[in-house]
Amino acid sequence: MEQIFFNGNIITMDEACPYVEAVYIADGRIRKRGSSQEILALKKEKTVCTDLAGKTMLPGFIDGHSHFTGLANSLSQCDLSDAADFDEIIAKMKVFIEENQIPEGEWVAGSNYDHNFLKEKVHPDRHVLDRISENHPIVIVHASSHMGVANTNALRCQKLTAAQPDPEGGHYGREAGTGELSGYMEENAFISFQNQMPMISMDRLMNLMKKAQQIYASYGITTVQEGMVSKPLFQILQQAKKNEIFYLDLVEYLDLETCAELFEEQKKSWKGYENHVKIGGFKMFLDGSPQGRTAWMKEPYENAPDGYCGYPIKTDEKVYGLILTALQKGAQLLTHCNGDAAAEQLVTQFEKVHREYPEYPLNRPVMIHAQLVQEPELMRMKKLTMTPSFFVAHTWYWGDIHIENFGKERADRISPAGTAVRLGLPFTFHQDSPVLKPDELETVWCAVRRITKNGVKLSEAERISVYEALKAMTVNGALQYFEENEKGSVEEGKLADLIILDKNPLEVPVDEIKNIRVLETFKEGRSIYKRKNL
Repeated sequence: MEQIFFNGNIITMDEACPYVEAVYIADGRIRKRGSSQEILALKKEKTVCTDLAGKTMLPGFIDGHSHFTGLANSLSQCDLSDAADFDEIIAKMKVFIEENQIPEGEWVAGSNYDHNFLKEKVHPDRHVLDRISENHPIVIVHASSHMGVANTNALRCQKLTAAQPDPEGGHYGREAGTGELSGYMEENAFISFQNQMPMISMDRLMNLMKKAQQIYASYGITTVQEGMVSKPLFQILQQAKKNEIFYLDLVEYLDLETCAELFEEQKKSWKGYENHVKIGGFKMFLDGSPQGRTAWMKEPYENAPDGYCGYPIKTDEKVYGLILTALQKGAQLLTHCNGDAAAEQLVTQFEKVHREYPEYPLNRPVMIHAQLVQEPELMRMKKLTMTPSFFVAHTWYWGDIHIENFGKERADRISPAGTAVRLGLPFTFHQDSPVLKPDELETVWCAVRRITKNGVKLSEAERISVYEALKAMTVNGALQYFEENEKGSVEEGKLADLIILDKNPLEVPVDEIKNIRVLETFKEGRSIYKRKNL
């Protein structure tokens, strides 16, 4: 199929040629770009021509980090993101059970509650969830995905009692006086709990994956990440790949602690896409959530008892060994770091491994979230070719909470993209979906404004231009995935992963950027999403 898009504002993200009027596409690739007159001269009898009528075209957005199957799963859960208090959580979950006719004994899940925005300002406990139902095992997942709460029935199903010790890098909430489990769990304690929950049926999950792809495509995303793949999830994704359900490119990152051998077994999958799926490398966690006060900090949280700084998930020795394993296998390593202490731990151990084993390529490691990373570590990261992938939408969604947790001075510097620009350090952006919807343009809006929901202005020094923000999700996104020769810009020979917007983000007032809409998304020249009611 041959196509021509003409008469538009095509932002190429190629600094040598920032704008063109038209592109010519054949066999899923961009073959020519130039003026409308020049490109229309290439028209043949069967060439499909699309008049952009002055609208804006960009390369498809590239997701810096998310959990694709997590977003798919969330579509089967009760959304608690707008619950104002415990009573609303209870009411919403009861309606969800009734509307979906969930039989007694079957698990029920809710997602995206946030204690920071509840009237009670604390997490609910098992007794609150018991008011929803004592006959269903119930779990609700915090908006950060780092913590959650189970009812008494759910704890009983997993045989969790007061005798259960806290795991390394995790914590069970306990009731004062008795030591009984409260139902609250965080970090490795909650991960272990989730891993033992029953999966939904394969057929239903496949359908949810199809819906999840449409959500990503509706925001202009053409390459998406599966940011933490366990062995059971790997098998599910293998089945989805076999069923050829993917039309977005999906990059998997295997759990380094449990799936190291899969990387060796699946060499074909990490050398290139197969049915739009490939293995990108490994993933590990070093700390928790800043809004949940589990991120590992160098200095104590505000108003913290006994100088509480959060906590590490792994020892230095463990981190060193895992980094070495990844590099020995020739794999890229993504590492979750929110707090400045966690960021320093990662950089220090990477430097140590590289110093002692210089023969192993670094493979462009990525620091995921990098919320409170400091400038000295960013400078060290540049020497390691380590990319920060900033969760910059925190400035809007949780900026006020960060001020409460860290004080204004530290909160000012969350997601320090401005510093990265000044250092010449490439970075990407992400929404950590399903934590937030995968709205890339809203993320641009957050990055260039850096204003909290309460109207507090965070450091202007960390604001960046709209163009730099767009680079984070196009050119730099391709670089993060070693796909700079295939994606990220409108250049001849690259894949025709393209999106059409109703307005030009480089020309509208900054406050209007989040209202720009994706009109159509193309993957390798094929339309995979078209906005209704244009």
